[in-house]
Amino acid sequence: MARDKESAYCEFVEMIQKSWTWHRLTESERVSCMDAFYFAENQNILKGNFNQRWMILQAIYNAFLCGIGYTPFNWREKEPEPSF
Repeated sequence: MARDKESAYCEFVEMIQKSWTWHRLTESERVSCMDAFYFAENQNILKGNFNQRWMILQAIYNAFLCGIGYTPFNWREKEPEPSF
């Protein structure tokens, strides 16, 4: 069953807001990221079917994370306190 292409934006934003990477962003980073998504939506950059729009949004989020120094392993995790 095909998904409604108009819902791709909202579903993607809901998905990333539940992700572990989103929870490690600062508040100002979250605002900047959402600004990038708003820009893509308002400039009609999101085109195509649901999957194509999802991939565009994924590329924007990936570029944003790369721009703030994201690394896949233990990104922004606190080091465990040593116990003596």
